[in-house]
Amino acid sequence: MPSNPSPLTSWLTGVNAKLSLAAVLSFHWCLFFLLNGFDKFFNSENFFGANFKGLLENDLLGRLDLDSSLAQPIAIIVGIAELILGVLFLIALLSALRRRSSTIKEMQGCVTLSVLFFALLSAGAVLFGARDAMLQHGVFIAALLVSQFVLGPAESD
Repeated sequence: MPSNPSPLTSWLTGVNAKLSLAAVLSFHWCLFFLLNGFDKFFNSENFFGANFKGLLENDLLGRLDLDSSLAQPIAIIVGIAELILGVLFLIALLSALRRRSSTIKEMQGCVTLSVLFFALLSAGAVLFGARDAMLQHGVFIAALLVSQFVLGPAESD
């Protein structure tokens, strides 16, 4: 004899019916890139983000005998790239919420661009000798690849 599902089970089933995994992953990566991107612009002594510009000025640029005045432009370029990726994931999120057939392809494009972004940051980390950043970028690339794997192959048109 079938039992009635609990209210929690019914609620979770409803959430699962309304949200796709692609939407949740898009939301995660959208927030990740937008918050990291804005961090480059709102970074100060009283802000709780990572001090990317300060790290460049105080440590990394000196290793290559580069002027510390390059820190601000580098931080701005990285921040803009992260904001662009965040907006692209936002577009994929909206596509997923509308249940468009192109959602998986859009997500895969966003993931591919994100892996390329972290590959470029990794190249910079190698040049600057920032091994801890290499580990971070590797973790982010692995998480993006897991996202790609979870999404599965895009349906062909």
